[in-house]
Amino acid sequence: MLSIEKVNIKNFKSYKNYTLSLDKNFKHIVVYGNNGVGKTNLLDGISYFSNRKGLRGSNLDEVLPNDRLNEVDTHFKIKIKSLDNIFNLTFKIINEDNKLKKRIFLDDKKISLSTIKNYINIIWLSPYMDKIMYEGQTLKRNFVDKMITQNDSYFNKILLNFKKNIAERLNILKNSKDEKWLNLIEKKIANNIFEIFHIRRNYAKNLNVIINKQLNKFKKIRIDYKNKLFPNLENKDDLINLFLNELKNKRELDEITKRTNFSISSDEIYITDTENNISTDACSTGEQKSSLLTIILANCWKLKNENKKFILLLDEATSHIDRVNFKKLFNEVDKFDTQIWYTGTDKNLFQVIENKGFFIHLQ
Repeated sequence: MLSIEKVNIKNFKSYKNYTLSLDKNFKHIVVYGNNGVGKTNLLDGISYFSNRKGLRGSNLDEVLPNDRLNEVDTHFKIKIKSLDNIFNLTFKIINEDNKLKKRIFLDDKKISLSTIKNYINIIWLSPYMDKIMYEGQTLKRNFVDKMITQNDSYFNKILLNFKKNIAERLNILKNSKDEKWLNLIEKKIANNIFEIFHIRRNYAKNLNVIINKQLNKFKKIRIDYKNKLFPNLENKDDLINLFLNELKNKRELDEITKRTNFSISSDEIYITDTENNISTDACSTGEQKSSLLTIILANCWKLKNENKKFILLLDEATSHIDRVNFKKLFNEVDKFDTQIWYTGTDKNLFQVIENKGFFIHLQ
């Protein structure tokens, strides 16, 4: 089982100096206490090993304690144990050329954020994510893209190549307007777009199968991608040519607006409540939270089915499910051979965990 055995924090948000040792015999870690004691900050720090801004989307200047803004000395360390290995991960906030930067280390060796996924994925569900279900296409699409990168390192590589290529194309449009160079870079972009569209649809298809077969006790939903330019991805060559034409026709507009007006954002993602055959956009807040929970659990099952290691963080876990149904959630995540963290204001919220949990009371 993958688990965090020790946490050491210095000058991170509400924590000035804090060390936490965990009992390796427990995979359910419950952090409870009154509002404002640092429960979410603890999980937020762990999430920084999987995301540039953590589960709260904080900028680096928001990470530093208010009384330490002029003296940067911040780190967050975790000791992780798997069946066959023990390793130490650290992220530090440093001031370099008057700019705050995050540096990540594996056993004192500097590594990239993407490299961490070779060792561990951090999955989380928090109240800050509720807006994903009602604030439009961009949030939904980016949310699912991030989950895909947890499952598929190649997808992350393609996304990075795509961003590099569109930046290069805009630079050509601004400066030389070299036709041969533009044709070459646009062909790369068109292929990037096709691969991203293809991986997205395969991922959604796999999640839909998991939801139907393995999550019978949770909200039934379906994830679909649609694009106004084409009905499906059956003919790759035709679609590459279509994408090339779109890019070529928008050169003048892209130069004026200084942005790429045809890109991977042309994909629209639809999440359907299959029990009522309606879009989750039209569902109640409670139903939207349940739908989000289903997506997170399906992603966890996909990782588990593919033997990929992860730790699950459930911030204010009962905000996405009532006390009656919390037992269903606990029974489901208990099937994952990994460590699960929960936060809540009241220890009694977690009675269902009973002797299976390691409880941490923050005051």
